[in-house]
Amino acid sequence: MVVECAAEQGGFWPLHDRFMAGDETLFTEAGLRRQVTFEGLEFAELWQCVSEGQTLPLVSASYDEGTARNVAGTPTVFVNGERVDPTFEAIEAAVKQAAEAAE
Repeated sequence: MVVECAAEQGGFWPLHDRFMAGDETLFTEAGLRRQVTFEGLEFAELWQCVSEGQTLPLVSASYDEGTARNVAGTPTVFVNGERVDPTFEAIEAAVKQAAEAAE
């Protein structure tokens, strides 16, 4: 929910990347506050969003969709509803095939 709340302020990717890199400093309020402030986001606004669960419906829907599609982790890639090996080559081929089918 933290990253989705950051998205409300235009800060999705910086926090996403830090979490995905395993930055454990973000697991404390002080560490999160430092990073959020560093990224130019308003911590009080983010904290209120998290505390009130404002993005919980979005996060829950995403989780439910992943569960329904048997997603067990990241990265998992789908093109036109079909699971694709998460390599550049496989994704590129799937996108080209989908584009050709759409013509």
